[in-house]
Amino acid sequence: MTFITTPFMRSFVGFDQLFNELENTATIKDSTYPAYNIEKIGDENYLITMAVSGFSEKDIHIELLNGVLTIEGNIKEKNEGGNFLHRGIATRAFNKKFRIADNVKVTNATLLDGLLNVSLHREIPEAEIPKKIPINLVQKTINKKAS
Repeated sequence: MTFITTPFMRSFVGFDQLFNELENTATIKDSTYPAYNIEKIGDENYLITMAVSGFSEKDIHIELLNGVLTIEGNIKEKNEGGNFLHRGIATRAFNKKFRIADNVKVTNATLLDGLLNVSLHREIPEAEIPKKIPINLVQKTINKKAS
């Protein structure tokens, strides 16, 4: 049996998964490689842009499973036969995970000029769209008594 000890957590009932997710996320040490941006485009669209110079589309694997978008990159060692004096272009394997809301769908992924773009769209369920309630004006009528 788990006892909730903080006043903040005691205010929420039925959000056990949320607090477990927050606890799990707090313990993850995130790598900065490869660099990426997350951009909000309008109200329902998002774009994840990841710098993957040196990777081709066959080296990158994208998967969405149980609300986790996983982007993995792995280049099979190329025997280039070169004699490098300096090797600064990183081609090491990477694994990035993004937590995606249930109503967000991946719509497209493109690779151009060393940038991987993953487009996301949030589909708002009909039940969550605010409904405007019209206000009806009630007219008062005054009855005049005949004198």
